[in-house]
Amino acid sequence: MWEIEVEDNSEVHQEGMDFIGEYNLCFYHRDIEALKQLYATSAFTAFWDNHSGCDSRNLEDHFTKVSEFFQKGKQTESGEIEPLLIKDAQIRSCNGFALVTALLRYQSAPTPGVRSTFVLIKDEGRWKAIHIHHSFDPNEAQ
Repeated sequence: MWEIEVEDNSEVHQEGMDFIGEYNLCFYHRDIEALKQLYATSAFTAFWDNHSGCDSRNLEDHFTKVSEFFQKGKQTESGEIEPLLIKDAQIRSCNGFALVTALLRYQSAPTPGVRSTFVLIKDEGRWKAIHIHHSFDPNEAQ
């Protein structure tokens, strides 16, 4: 049986929110180099997306797909990438790992929400992703 002491404090919560914010900024600014700095290259497992054809099992494939999205992906009428609203964020950490969960909502089409999970490790003094999973909330399907 596992016994793990889980931290649930305001500092960890803020660090998790900062990670999501920094991650989203990379998309808003279409900054692939900044995005690459948010991943733990030695421990990455997979990226599972809520859009067809966007899953990746390695970072090279993931960055190629994101770069293509930055060049010709879905945009708003203004030409910008769709802003996200962050709801119900929960952040827990233990033994150098952090689990960040949140319900993300596209600003112009908030339903269904996108259930998001970020698995992070402390790497070079900062949180970096080893796995990210996004899926539309089936409980809110239209």
